[in-house]
Amino acid sequence: MYWLAWLGITPFIISLSLSIKGQSLFETSGEHLFIIYSVIICSFMAGSLWGQVVYSENRSRSIIKLLTSNVIALWVFGGLVAGLANQQMLVVLAIGYLATLIIECIYTGPMADGRVKSYLSMRAMVTLVVFILHCFLYAALNIA
Repeated sequence: MYWLAWLGITPFIISLSLSIKGQSLFETSGEHLFIIYSVIICSFMAGSLWGQVVYSENRSRSIIKLLTSNVIALWVFGGLVAGLANQQMLVVLAIGYLATLIIECIYTGPMADGRVKSYLSMRAMVTLVVFILHCFLYAALNIA
């Protein structure tokens, strides 16, 4: 699980590099690839909150996670459907990632094998890197 999380950053780095170099892949700009991949991953991460609800015994925490997972996914999808500019979508996505992490940190109880601390630590680091990559692309788009 841990290596997969870090491996998931690779498409962000590749698409950011393409964007900075003004290149495309399959006739799609680097920033568009970045945003589309980010929408998928942010929705997936929000959906993982839903998945945690299935195995949770704490109903009050479960309801908050369930509602939040839907709000975050709809927030990101809404930004995409609304046709927001690239910079606006990057802000929407960054908020989505941070919200998912905050909810997960606040409302995740100990895992069966006690790994919650190392898992949340890894999630925080990966989210920080993803957030920074969004900031880099935002800055690159504003410079261009």
